[in-house]
Amino acid sequence: MKSETRKKLKMGYINADMTLKEVQKDYTQESVSDNPRPLGPYYAYNDRYLEIRGGMFENFRGILAWISLLIFMIPVSSAYNSIYCFILLYNHKTDKIAGYTTAFTFFTFIFLVSIYLCIRYFRYIYRFELFTIRHIRVRFNRVTRQVYIQRPKYCGGTVVFKWEHIMPSNFGESGSDMGGTNMVNLMTFHPYKTGFPVAHSVGIGKNTYNGQDYKDEWEFIRRYMEHGPDNLPKPHLSTHLPMPFHGLEGHIKPMIHAAKNAPTFWMYILLIPVFLILLPFYTVGYFISECLCWQPRWPKVIRQAGKKGKPIPKETTLSDYPPKVQQAILESRLEWGVRDEKTGKWVDYGNS
Repeated sequence: MKSETRKKLKMGYINADMTLKEVQKDYTQESVSDNPRPLGPYYAYNDRYLEIRGGMFENFRGILAWISLLIFMIPVSSAYNSIYCFILLYNHKTDKIAGYTTAFTFFTFIFLVSIYLCIRYFRYIYRFELFTIRHIRVRFNRVTRQVYIQRPKYCGGTVVFKWEHIMPSNFGESGSDMGGTNMVNLMTFHPYKTGFPVAHSVGIGKNTYNGQDYKDEWEFIRRYMEHGPDNLPKPHLSTHLPMPFHGLEGHIKPMIHAAKNAPTFWMYILLIPVFLILLPFYTVGYFISECLCWQPRWPKVIRQAGKKGKPIPKETTLSDYPPKVQQAILESRLEWGVRDEKTGKWVDYGNS
């Protein structure tokens, strides 16, 4: 975010500084669980790489899809009425020329204004769920020892980082043991390690209320990258295609959790209409969202990464972005300070 934008929005810098001990630690060498489990969903798993779903708030997917479709009805219905009036006037099938001319003008105006607003402004909302990448994917390549994060271009595009630079954010030195929060497993690439002016973070896998799930899945990925797939449970692979049942689990788990935490008669009574009405509503919206998105391919250099004789993908740097974006990134670097816990002073690591 540019500094002038921050001033207009009256926003300061978020105090996200970490200690020197936290950012210097190599998290890929420490075991955090004795029960590595692939919770998924996984899209690929072999001797060269594994691929897991990334992104945040998948469990809410479908709500924006319905809202967007309702808003899209304004330009669609206006266009239909405008065309209908035009055909009647053009074919001389009505005597109410003045009335239909007024209606044609009105609906054409509504169509042009609404379609402009949708394209110019509302696209920043509906592209969270519609007309964009179906699911962000994160690929861990154990041969090149790199992590590839797939994102839409408007979210920075696909990025490449070293495996050794990854930092689990939900537990351990850098996290807060986020048990019971219904969050995905968060991974961060801090600028102290990457040299990139700001941090890159990504959520992987499913939402969970169990804090141990974060550790078990991270341990599964860590052991795969460090020791290979031997002696690890093989994950069930999910399809890239849209499926009607994909959104069911993400929407039903919060309801079951609510029932377990408040097992009263009135809670069960309230959950009946939720299960009968809202659950199908959310699930169908999720399916519509998947159908209106596309599944992109990785760049060729990433698809071939780790094969004999093939080049290793270049790590993401500031120069990969347009000049205006580079400037905005540099102006946001103040959010990622590192403090020496022994002296209490800021550490200058070339990011200030």
